[in-house]
Amino acid sequence: MLYRLTLTFFLTLSVLVPKGALAEKQATIIYDAEMPRINAPLKGSYAQLASLIDQYRAQNPSTFFIFGGDSLGPSMISSMDRGAHIIDMLNSLAPNVMGVSKRELTYEEDELILRTYEAAFPIVSSNLFEPGSQQAPEGIKAYTILQQGQVKLGFMSILDPIILEKYPTKRLEVAEPESVIRETVKKIREQNVDLIVMHYSTYTPLIDQLLAEGVIDFALFKDQNLDLNVRERKPKHHNNIQITEETDAAVIQLTWQEDSPSDSLTVKSTIVNITNLPSKPQVLQQEVQYDSRLNSLLNEVVGTTNILIDLDRKTLRTSENNFANFVADTFKYFTEAQIVLINSGTFRGNKLIKEGEQITVKDIRLILPYRNKVKLIEANGQQINEALEHGLNGLEQHSGQFLQVAGIKVTYDSTLPVGQRLLSVTLNDKPLNPTQTYRVAILDYLLKGGDGFNMFKNNKILTYSQISNLTLSDIMTVEIQQQETIEPKVDGRLKDVSMDL
Repeated sequence: MLYRLTLTFFLTLSVLVPKGALAEKQATIIYDAEMPRINAPLKGSYAQLASLIDQYRAQNPSTFFIFGGDSLGPSMISSMDRGAHIIDMLNSLAPNVMGVSKRELTYEEDELILRTYEAAFPIVSSNLFEPGSQQAPEGIKAYTILQQGQVKLGFMSILDPIILEKYPTKRLEVAEPESVIRETVKKIREQNVDLIVMHYSTYTPLIDQLLAEGVIDFALFKDQNLDLNVRERKPKHHNNIQITEETDAAVIQLTWQEDSPSDSLTVKSTIVNITNLPSKPQVLQQEVQYDSRLNSLLNEVVGTTNILIDLDRKTLRTSENNFANFVADTFKYFTEAQIVLINSGTFRGNKLIKEGEQITVKDIRLILPYRNKVKLIEANGQQINEALEHGLNGLEQHSGQFLQVAGIKVTYDSTLPVGQRLLSVTLNDKPLNPTQTYRVAILDYLLKGGDGFNMFKNNKILTYSQISNLTLSDIMTVEIQQQETIEPKVDGRLKDVSMDL
């Protein structure tokens, strides 16, 4: 069996006691997260992960499978079932617990709550709460106690409050983490657990601080885009276990003395590339069945492209893109707007469609998996400029807040400090008037403040003649069908002047 070992570390804090005076306990943790796609053996599939879990469960009765979420969306199937198929797949793998991460809020809280009733395992979020009751939402636990064999673990999961900027909810809030963690740990310790593990989805130095203080015993974290963050924001504590590759899972071996678990804890973490593992047949069959149903629904050809369409994540989130232009222009015509603003995070799939290649409904659902609607609003020039500047703030992190546009020409300098990158915006070769009102087409996601775009929340919503409840993929499917052959172009509407130097 081929393993890719990319990280092994040890932390041993021992108490000087006579040999054999204390009973030793052991446990194994299998940890993975960020798996919104099924049947993706080149990226790491649920069937491959199942083989890893089975191997260690057979070796040690005190083996825990902890899933870190970040998987209910977005994907083609999730755009139709809001992540129900992911819960179905996980039920086959029998996790001990799942932590809530940012993408669990892709389809807002009501869909997440429905998923908790489909899950045969607890779903935990320690600082997501209902303002009225000050309690965790229906179906979600603030923490849970996990037991396998003679080992008891306390588990909690923490969201960063900034997540609500990207995934706004209708009524839920996220509490500041530190006080919640400390209070929750007190409740867990009272239940005579061996160790406390915390899962989180956005790194902050607070995690390392809590580990150093012994408030929690170890932490679990997966972020495929961690390398986009500055070095100072990467985990430093040995017991802060991180996965940074899509293909990887962690196998964590824990050993401690029964009478002093926190003081004697030894942690050995091995990162395993699960794409090297065979697929568990029963789970693979489940994945294939979902794929077959999806293909039967979505394999209809709607058109052809006469030019290369490159939906590379970095390109889409830092510069003008030909397919994004095509979508923005379609929305401009669809709503009769003067200006269109689309956050680049709307586009997914990291897909390459070659010149002359056919485009299917499945392709469009892959590229535009969200169920957002197009809204037409009134916005003044000042608000539009603020939105464009905000969209440029996350260039280094390839943030999805970067705006693709139609109707205007934008020049910017990516080398300037955050907040000073927007150089000019023109409509019909004239600068936008800060006080003049324009008809602007945006997504309902941005209207609600998604990705931190709070400047449009109170703007007047206008009506337009087309059917307004169509999703993005619906609109683009019809447009490509009507054109039959498309040839989207880059025309200089987004220009980074630093690229000319």
